[in-house]
Amino acid sequence: MTTPAPPPGYRQTRLIDPFEIHVGPVFEKGEGQARHYAFRVQAHHVNLGGRLHGGMLMTFADLTLGQAVWDATGNAPCVTLNMQTQFLNAAREGDLVEVQPAITRQGRSLIFARGDFSVAGEVIFMASSVWKLLGQN
Repeated sequence: MTTPAPPPGYRQTRLIDPFEIHVGPVFEKGEGQARHYAFRVQAHHVNLGGRLHGGMLMTFADLTLGQAVWDATGNAPCVTLNMQTQFLNAAREGDLVEVQPAITRQGRSLIFARGDFSVAGEVIFMASSVWKLLGQN
């Protein structure tokens, strides 16, 4: 399996979670809360029907929304409490899936994040999540 090159304007994201490394590579551009993420759909990301597996989209959502929370909190340890997703359209091998995560609300111990995931400008998937900052009541 060959590693795809970063899309124009993107650089490879340094992944440290073993599972995320397994499904990567992931690419990013921008800095901090203005960061965009992308991944190129590869053969191991698709289901038997040749479409991007929903589990991969949910993993990518958890990874990118979690990174947005990490950035917004100065790298505070956190965990996903809840994630809601909507599958709107399919992606296929070779497609570039992109997202710019957003923090929608930030409390003392809970943070809310969301993202619209698109291929060629068309939203194919939406996710929103609630995160718990560890060590905060």
